[in-house]
Amino acid sequence: MLKKAGIAIGLLSVLTGYLIHHPIPAKVPDPWLFQILTDVLAFSELMGTISERVGINRWWAYPGRLPVPRWMNVPEGMKIEKTVFHGIESVVVTPKGFAERKIPGPAIVVYHGGGWVFGNIDSYLPLLVTAAEHTGFLVMSPEYRLAPEHIFPIPFEDCLDTTLEFMSRAKEFNVDPKRIAIAGDSAGGNLAMAVTVELVKRKIAGTLVQVPAMQALIYPKLQMTNYLLPSYAQNREFIFSKDLIPKFWLSYIGLSSQYSLAQIICENAHIDFSNKQMAEKFALVHEDRVPTRYKQRPYNATPQSIPSDVKKLLDGKTKAYLNKMMLDERIAPLFASNKTLLHLPYTHVLVCEYDPLRDDGIILFERLQSLGKESSLQHLPNSLHAAASIGPFDKNLYHAKQNKILFEKVRDYLNNMH
Repeated sequence: MLKKAGIAIGLLSVLTGYLIHHPIPAKVPDPWLFQILTDVLAFSELMGTISERVGINRWWAYPGRLPVPRWMNVPEGMKIEKTVFHGIESVVVTPKGFAERKIPGPAIVVYHGGGWVFGNIDSYLPLLVTAAEHTGFLVMSPEYRLAPEHIFPIPFEDCLDTTLEFMSRAKEFNVDPKRIAIAGDSAGGNLAMAVTVELVKRKIAGTLVQVPAMQALIYPKLQMTNYLLPSYAQNREFIFSKDLIPKFWLSYIGLSSQYSLAQIICENAHIDFSNKQMAEKFALVHEDRVPTRYKQRPYNATPQSIPSDVKKLLDGKTKAYLNKMMLDERIAPLFASNKTLLHLPYTHVLVCEYDPLRDDGIILFERLQSLGKESSLQHLPNSLHAAASIGPFDKNLYHAKQNKILFEKVRDYLNNMH
């Protein structure tokens, strides 16, 4: 009996390993760590797929939804403290000697990634500590509420409101409110630019508000319209399923009961081109906006056929709602007008070659460059999505060195402000 049980457990383990093992590109730096991260997320997605089919929250098994153990070494003298801004629990990381500065210093507000549905400040502490260590700046990160329990605009408003209160209370933390950068990765990068765009628009309208001195966007998700950009078509095999990213967005906008719409969205069949505004905005994210050098790897961006029973799900009311959400600059900050972009602060964008979100960041950078705005691009030629999360494991890793480059960009820019 025990022998049979052992065989059954062994076979189940092999089957589970087969189902969750997900190949990564051969040239990816720090491959063993990336493979572990990829397989962990693949297991989370396997659990999510099963959960979705039985009608429960598909995101429960993702990192941050499940407890994540702390594993990083905190530098001597660095303080990690929990506090509250605008009713939202937040973490403040203060490097040694920062509180004793005679002149208030810069700070970075960081919004964690996770598709608006998973992740938390505890799981991101290693990256927050890394940011504080490389810059010498205070770092604040809010525990914004997650979808699908808290749909748009709640996560956005949590980030905006906590940031505004932090800015207003900057002197309490010996921070110069005029030297605060906003940063975030993936969905956090979306929230970072969305908050910056909102503050810029308020300032243009005459509201007395402080605009961030800089934004650092790490493989950000900036638009919800074109899912057939070259980076999506080239890198579908590295995201477990092609409809995963649309499912994040559907959760964010309150359509978690209609995940089948993701099949429509990933073929761009959700776009209402009869809407003049939508047609104009789509031009901002057309694949022609992506430089030729990023199209060298083969890809097929031809929309695939959608089953008729799935097509029926996109009725007129649902399509109108999707297009309304797509045009909202608090969700799709890449659709901000040139007038708004001309008032953005210095923007640093990090993108990874083997990442479906690569082209969102590249299109933003190219657009800022065409407008003459101060901006910079950090392109990791062989890396996958979530690269920044790999770096904190070991200072000798390639991605640790890339994180250092990123945060030193922030450090040098804010230190040189006059």
